[in-house]
This record gives sequence, C-alpha cells and structure tokens, in this order.
Amino acid sequence: MMTFQRDNFFSILRQSHFTFVFSGVRLSFPRTVIKGMRKKILSFLKTLPINELKQFRQVLNQIIQNKTNAELRRRSGERAKVNISATANIERESEFFHKEHRITIHDLSTSGLLFTTEAPIINNDILAITFRSPANGEQRSINCQAVRVKENHQHSHWEYEVGAKSVDRQAVRAYREMLKNRGRF
Repeated sequence: MMTFQRDNFFSILRQSHFTFVFSGVRLSFPRTVIKGMRKKILSFLKTLPINELKQFRQVLNQIIQNKTNAELRRRSGERAKVNISATANIERESEFFHKEHRITIHDLSTSGLLFTTEAPIINNDILAITFRSPANGEQRSINCQAVRVKENHQHSHWEYEVGAKSVDRQAVRAYREMLKNRGRF
C-alpha cells in the first residue's frame, strides 16, 4: 500500500536538501545533486507497481494543473464547464452609449467565469453580465472584473478570451467614480 502524501513528496525544504517520502521510502538529495536527481527519480519510479504509478500520475497532474493556473492567473477551485450564451455591458462604454455585447460563457465558479466575445475587452474592465440559468431558466446578472484577456485572431475578426472575477456593487461604484474623475486634477 502506498503511503504517499503530496505535501511530503514535494516539500522543498529551505535547507540544503530536497526531501520527499514515497512508499515508505525517504529520499533526500543535496541541492548540488539536483541535476542527477531526475535520473534517480525515474529509476526509482520504474521499480514501483502500476497502481502506485497511477496514483503518482494523478498527483502530478493535479500539481501541474495548479501551477498552470497560477502562472496564467486563473482561479482555482471547482468550475462548471458550460456553454451559455449571454450578454455583457462594458462599464467604460456606458458613459457614451449603451451597447450589449454577445458573449459565450465557457466555465463558471463561485468566484468568477471564463467567456469569449468579439467585443474588445481590456484588463480591469468592469462588466455586467446577464444570462439564463441552465438549471431553471431564471435570468441571472453578475458584475465582474476582467483579470486576464487573451486575444485570438479568428479568420477575419478578433476574439477575446476573458477570465473574470466576481465583484460586488461597491467595486462597480468605485470604478464608475474613477471613470467620472479621470483627467481631472
């Protein structure tokens, strides 16, 4: 039986050694031996039974996913993969005209969402998004702030993939006040 704990295995000590425990075996490597560590780990992994390798792979996949999300500034936590048509109002445009932009929501969580649109969104834009809940058809509205925008060229137009976090009404008011006061000294 594997006595594997992700925190124990990958704890990088601030001391002079890397130490981890796997299947009851404690491995400790000095920092100077890190270059040869990959070969040692691979040779150790070759000795493990298939069920332990599968568990090891699951933990590695989770670590890779978490690091990828952190590097891309994506939120962590449970996400619901969806494909919902919705509309978005961009707060910086609202002082000049009222226009609803079509968006497609790709995933939702309690802390935010990921969507695509052809409307030009910039980082830190505040958006009011309206959609119908797939569960019961109720109309939902949320305020969010764009924290990650990726531009993709699709055939003859640009498409924006936007990661947005949920914000409260106080953040929306502060953003409106900032827009109103910009350019003033």
